[in-house]
Amino acid sequence: MSLFASIGFTAAAASIATTSLAVGSVALSAGMAGYSAYQQSSAQKQSANYNAQVASNNATIALQQRSSSLQQGDVAAQQAQMHQAQVLGAQRASLAANGLDLTQGSAQDLLTTTKFLGAQDVNTIQSNAARTAWGYSVQNMNDNATANLSQWQADSISPGKVAAMAGATSLLGSASTYAMTKTTNKKVAK
Repeated sequence: MSLFASIGFTAAAASIATTSLAVGSVALSAGMAGYSAYQQSSAQKQSANYNAQVASNNATIALQQRSSSLQQGDVAAQQAQMHQAQVLGAQRASLAANGLDLTQGSAQDLLTTTKFLGAQDVNTIQSNAARTAWGYSVQNMNDNATANLSQWQADSISPGKVAAMAGATSLLGSASTYAMTKTTNKKVAK
């Protein structure tokens, strides 16, 4: 005697009760699969949005660093020019105090060389600052590309659609398994 028969259920009622439990179990399983998929895709979307924001912030910082390196280069170049002017002034004073003509000969050569070397220092400082600024510009472009990619990834994730697909897949899989079990049980009962 089955459990259902012992409490007064007929075989048909027992079959309906068993089927109802199975359908409820299948629906619950599909709902849980959908909810789990929703949570996972939602977390992926939030992570991609976060990564996009971090990359965007890094791009902004790279632009600020670019600007700062150019400003530092300008300040260093101005300081080098002032130092050159001081050296030239000291050389002129020393040469003139010794009675040398500043417009010809070794005195003129010394002053010309000092100007040339000072100009080279300024050019080197400005070139280094420009090279550093270029590196920050490249970093800015890379960070913007990363931000755009991460934002695209975030925009392409739809937690609702993922949940619906996971729920439907689970439902179809469970229903298929249940149908195969019922078919197998009927064949065994014959």
